[in-house]
Amino acid sequence: MNYLLTHWLLSLAGTMFLGISAMVLHEFGHLATSLMVGIKVKSLGMCMKGMYIVREAGSPMKNLLVSLAGPLTNVALILLFWHVSPTFTLANMCLAICNLAPVRGSDGDRAWACFEQMQRESSPATQLQ
Repeated sequence: MNYLLTHWLLSLAGTMFLGISAMVLHEFGHLATSLMVGIKVKSLGMCMKGMYIVREAGSPMKNLLVSLAGPLTNVALILLFWHVSPTFTLANMCLAICNLAPVRGSDGDRAWACFEQMQRESSPATQLQ
């Protein structure tokens, strides 16, 4: 009985570690992309929904790149660790899918808003004014 409890606790701790690692690498993707495109990062933080980055506003294209960087980091990690760690792969898959969904406050929602803003700015009606 003691062996099963120990095994269960170690498995849970390991899974949580891999999930948190996936989340940290996801945010690092946002951070690195922000710095590469020239958007200043104000702060990093943690809340009940997970980690977050507060940054200055950029152009719609820069914001689109930064929004997609986190989920694309998770997709890259899925491809890199597919045969190495099924648990880490699953954690990254969940993060990528959930963050790309167009749910309020998600990366997918922000990317969609940036895409719509770029469409409005490039429409002929906007250019005539």
